Amino acid sequence: MDKQTGPKGFLVVLPSEIIEIPQDSDKSWLTLFYSLPRELAEKWKPAYELPRCPYKVLWTDKYDHIVCDDMFKLLVWDCYAWCAWQFFQVKDRKGNYHDIPGSWNQYAGYFPLWRLSYSIIPYIRMKFEQNGLGFQNLYNIPQGVEVPWLTYQQFSNLVGNVTDMVIAEQDWQPMIDAIWENRTVEDYETTSSTVKTDFMRKWHHNRSGKAISLDEMMENEDGDIFEVADPRGEFEQKVISEMQIAAFAEQSISGKDREILKLRMDGLTEQEIADKVGYKTASAVHKRIAKIAGAYEDYVTAEYQKYLDK
Repeated sequence: MDKQTGPKGFLVVLPSEIIEIPQDSDKSWLTLFYSLPRELAEKWKPAYELPRCPYKVLWTDKYDHIVCDDMFKLLVWDCYAWCAWQFFQVKDRKGNYHDIPGSWNQYAGYFPLWRLSYSIIPYIRMKFEQNGLGFQNLYNIPQGVEVPWLTYQQFSNLVGNVTDMVIAEQDWQPMIDAIWENRTVEDYETTSSTVKTDFMRKWHHNRSGKAISLDEMMENEDGDIFEVADPRGEFEQKVISEMQIAAFAEQSISGKDREILKLRMDGLTEQEIADKVGYKTASAVHKRIAKIAGAYEDYVTAEYQKYLDK
């Protein structure tokens, strides 16, 4: 007698029929899509143009060319992986837990934690199915009724809560701890980043065995800058509006650093800034920008924590 197995997909019970959506089907990602905020969904224009009325997408094949496109799945996976990553907790040197330093794109795609942020997605999808955000709810939405966009805050809180739940239920924290403790230089992206520089500082020593400071790594005897990770790349990508710049500058840095920041954002070179603010070399400005970048990272972390605590 053959052993019977249960459904391999998501079941929807309707008055006239029972529908099964296979977990490996293209449409199986629609529950996650309809929980994306507008700001992320519009990263791929065709997906953003999908009707907010699920009835049109579920009961017709008119939009299958969008849902079955690999870019649709990539959009959903990238958005959820990126958001889940922000809720992974790693230990600092004192054993205290905090967010993973730096941004997601500073780490290599084969870094185990980076890959784990994608591995958690099927668990998130199953949690949606179990907690009122699954296909049963989508199919129950009447024709002509639209699903409202979640705000970015609502989406962040939703994914954060589910991520915490999955990590606890699957007992992933010891694995996360082990991955973080045993990371290598290859786990970081090849492009410049402050977190890669910070990590590498632990592995660079002078002949006496004394750790070399970041400032010593950045400047040689002639005052020239070595080719080391430059914090400006990530820093300038993060500063996305004049409002952010103003708020950060007013609250977190000195008057001179505010002047350096303004000149840098105006497009001046480090040497031009040095001439204007009275520094002897461009490397001195380079160091100040590195410290401003660090202050900005602390500022963003604090503001983001306030946002999560709301």
